[in-house]
Amino acid sequence: MSDPVRQISAIIRREKSFLVLTHYRPDGDAVGSQLALVLWLKKLGKRVAAWNDDPVPAKFRFLPGAHLIRPPPAKPQRFDVVISIDSSTWQRVGTAAQKIAARKHLLNLDHHVSNERFGDLNWIVPAAPASGQIAYDLIRRAGGKLSRDMATCLFVAISTDTGSFSYANTTADCLRVAAELVETGLDVGAISHHVYESYPYARLHLLRLVLADLKLAHHNRIAYYWITREMFEESRAKREDTEGVIDYARSIDGVVVAVLFEELAEPGKVRISLRSKHRRVDANAIARVFDGGGHKEAAGARLTGRPADVERRVLRAVRAELRAAGL
Repeated sequence: MSDPVRQISAIIRREKSFLVLTHYRPDGDAVGSQLALVLWLKKLGKRVAAWNDDPVPAKFRFLPGAHLIRPPPAKPQRFDVVISIDSSTWQRVGTAAQKIAARKHLLNLDHHVSNERFGDLNWIVPAAPASGQIAYDLIRRAGGKLSRDMATCLFVAISTDTGSFSYANTTADCLRVAAELVETGLDVGAISHHVYESYPYARLHLLRLVLADLKLAHHNRIAYYWITREMFEESRAKREDTEGVIDYARSIDGVVVAVLFEELAEPGKVRISLRSKHRRVDANAIARVFDGGGHKEAAGARLTGRPADVERRVLRAVRAELRAAGL
């Protein structure tokens, strides 16, 4: 079997114009991975664009090159190469897909086990704790030298997707990578301040409303709560402020699965986030019931229906997974 990294590296050396994409509602791994690739390609002298339907979340706007991520343009554009990173499906890149007039190659780089292999060339590494580590491996194996700006983006990508190196997906290899990134001269304290200690007050107001709605089920092994449209209106929080809210339910002693239900702006649409703390309980398997996906420890999906019906369907699937695991 041919090495996808060698093929990807050859394409990057040969071609001139690039578009780098990631999923809408980007998290730290998505933004950090996307920006690291953009900075590297620019360093190679390539013409590079980076698009996203949603703006870079406020806490990641300190990242070098964050201003380069822009909304898809009104008029479709041509590129030699389109790179998708950290997006498990082509649909998750949003409207950017319709703004590509033509391209020679679609490269799909990701670490989600549920990735649909939609690229002309797919490099999917489910064992990688973050897409940031895949971006790091590509840059390194292609002979690239890491700048401090690139290292900053990669450190944020890996740190956020491993829960600041605390989740079960944290590996010895990713810690070695993190150490190398720090050695480029990173100010870890400053990075942590931006990412973990700069929340707006509106998020805390939202958190207060959400935690007041916390419920337990299935012998206290399931913790779940809702973020309703009314909560967004009362708190004046943004959609990006929901990142990490599920971790409060996940942190409860005895809880095996945490579920966050979020009412979307479109009536009848609900976004669910799932977290598993047990090695026999697969969050991705639960999400796949609803055409979602992700990882064994963390996954999500979007559903249509009345809130009460959505809650009932999702909790039924979670209970089934717990029973299958003997819990």
